[in-house]
Parts: sequence; C-alpha cells; structure tokens
Amino acid sequence: MPSIVNVTVTQTVAPTPSTLQQMGAAISQGATNTSIGTSTFLAQASDLTTLLVTPLALTSTTTATGTVTATTTTAHGYPVGQAIWLTIAGVSVSGYNGTWLCTITTTTEFTYTVPESSLSAGSGGTVTPDSAIELTQMVDTFFAQGTGVGLYVLELGVGSVASGISTLSSYLTANPNSNYTPGATGYFYAYLVPRTWDAATSYLSLVAEYESDSAQTYFYTTTTLATYASYTKLMKCVNALIESPSYGVYPANALTALTYSSGTVTATTTTSHGVVPGNWFTIAGCTPAGYNGTFQALPGTTGTTLLYSLSSNPGSETVLGTLVASLYANTGVTGTEFSQAAGFYQLLVNAPSAANKVAPMAFRYVTGVTAFPTRGQSSLLTTLKTANINVIGTGAEGGISKTILLRGTSLDGHDQTYWYSVDWVQINVN
Repeated sequence: MPSIVNVTVTQTVAPTPSTLQQMGAAISQGATNTSIGTSTFLAQASDLTTLLVTPLALTSTTTATGTVTATTTTAHGYPVGQAIWLTIAGVSVSGYNGTWLCTITTTTEFTYTVPESSLSAGSGGTVTPDSAIELTQMVDTFFAQGTGVGLYVLELGVGSVASGISTLSSYLTANPNSNYTPGATGYFYAYLVPRTWDAATSYLSLVAEYESDSAQTYFYTTTTLATYASYTKLMKCVNALIESPSYGVYPANALTALTYSSGTVTATTTTSHGVVPGNWFTIAGCTPAGYNGTFQALPGTTGTTLLYSLSSNPGSETVLGTLVASLYANTGVTGTEFSQAAGFYQLLVNAPSAANKVAPMAFRYVTGVTAFPTRGQSSLLTTLKTANINVIGTGAEGGISKTILLRGTSLDGHDQTYWYSVDWVQINVN
C-alpha cells in the first residue's frame, strides 16, 4: 500500500499597518483597474496581479516622417490632449515597440516619435500605460525585502506627469496627515513616486510644501545623474536615489556639430562613439555651458550621432567640446527592479519600542537591487554624497557580499531615521 505523505505549506504575508509611520503608498497612474483616489493594500507581491490593467490590442501602427500613429481596437480611455508614457509591445515591426511619450489625439488613436523616419506598417501588438510595468517593479522590489510590512497602491488615474502630480496634491490637501487617528485609512507617511516625476517643475513645487518640521510626509524619489541638482537641501521631505546607471567603454571623441531642437540635442562626434541608447555619457568643454553635463542616450543614438534631452535651449554653440572617455562598463538595473522601493520598505518596516530601537538607515542590507558602479566613479560618488543623494552600495560580512543603502539620508543630510524619530514623538507623545 502506498504511503500517505502530509506536506505542510506555510505562507507569510505582511500584516496590515497599525500606525501612520508604517503606511506607505506606491503611486499608480493608470496601472490598476481601480478608480482615482482608491488605495489598495497589498500583503504580498502576488496581490497586485488582479489589480493590473489588461493591455489593449492595437489595430494598426503606421509612420510618416518619424511620427507614429497607433490605433486601438477599442476606446483606450486615455485623456485626449495629454502626453502619456505608454509601452508598445508585440507589433510585427520591432521599431514600433518600446516605451514612448505619446500624445493622445483621439479616443482610439495616439502618436509618438521614433528615430526612423519611415517604417513599414505594423500589425498586432498591445499598448499598456508604462505605469503598469513600473508598478510591478515597485511591488516586486518592495516585497523582495521581506514581509514585515505591507504596501498600499494609490491610483491617481492615467494621464500626464503634470496631471498625476496635481491629483496627488489634491489628495494630500484632502487627507493631511495631521488629521490621522489610529485605525484611519487613506493617510500615508510616505509615497513611492514614478521615475517620470523626477525634477518636473510641478513636482518640485509640491515637495517644497512639505519642508516643515511637522509635515510628517515624505517622497521617495528616483532621480538621475542629469537631474539631481534640481533639488535643494531644504527638501527634508525627499529621499532621493540614483539607480545604477548603464555605461559603455569608449575613448574621448571630439564633437564636430551640436544642435538643439524641441527638447533634444543632436551631437556629432568625429568617429563612431560606441554609445548605445540607454547608456549614460558625459559632454564637456562646450560653449554655451548648458550643453555640458551627464546625460542618457536617447533612441536614435548610433554611429557618430548622440541624442540627449535638455529642457531648455542653451543657444547656438560657439565652442565644440568632447565626449568624455568612459573606461569601465556597467549594465545598469534590471528590467524587474525599482531600486528606491528597497529603501521605502526599510522606512516602513520600523517598529520602535523600548526593546526595539530604530537602527540608522545608512548601510542597511537590501536585496534584489543593483549596486552603483564604483570603478572610476570615486569623484562622482563623492559629489553625490555631498549632495545627499543615495545610491545602492556593496557591503560584506563574513565573506558574503550584499547590497546596502548608501547613505540613507533625506536631502537635508540627516539620516532618514532622524526625521522618523521627530515624527514619532509628534505622533505618539505630543
């Protein structure tokens, strides 16, 4: 007779937060099927699955002089007239696929620009708000840290960066943390914000409203090498982190031309440069100086052509500079990662008591995230430390290498637990 074997399976899920300081929300802009202003609690990563929107099928994709017109089989529900980040996948002609800033033109059509001036008509494929992909990255990275605390998803509705920021501003006004009472819902100590909000003018204005010692509201922000200087050290409410950037290896290369048009700089190098779209690179020695800096290569970067974004026109070049040599390669973050979610978990998982003191945020171990490169980056890392910008670092104990938070500070330079402690006293004692 066969033996009967009993297999015991256990599953650990996060508890529902019981205090304001354990309540944090990942921002969604159209990633979920919930209504605007709805917050949904996730006790584990798999809880997100039923919330995600279903990709919409595309009827056709065509291009004319670099402008793509895509048509959905049914009404897409995106607000007409707004510019929204959308991800196109599965179109028969690969040049249409990718994540693009799209202009919504009708209830079933939108347009976007591709590097190729002409592509054959495409068939099939789907479109999804990029927020759905990013929200999955946020949730997966958050719960990779553990299940000591859960995560809320706050739906702000599909729309432009500006509309999302405006909706959050209104939400914060209607739900100030000063009104929180134990057991109440809809209040959040911190927000994990989309990458695309970084350095937006309206976002900088929003966070500036929460600089006071009693604001008790924080914004975990993913910034970049090109934009981190947009923030100030007065913004104690912002925890800013730069994800591991992608670098290639190439020699210095003198520029032969430099032009600006509609937010994009086109730089031409003397010889083929070796930079690919998504790589970060540095331009130096140009006049006007507004062309100089560290930038991410846009689609269409190839051969001797470098494309990068600038928010304003520096003016006609009078001195051509150089593409600075890159001596070491780095692959950057993976497609499943949202590095700032690791630090977000570390903020919310604190549960202080007389017997359980809160440890500094600096050097806490994190998992499922990619370390910032160190070879050849000593000067840059010093600059970022001075600016109170966080990165994922590497640490080792007992010969086992792990990733850690560097340096776990808010923009004013305090360890994040400094303001956590100030808030704890205001919430629990005063």
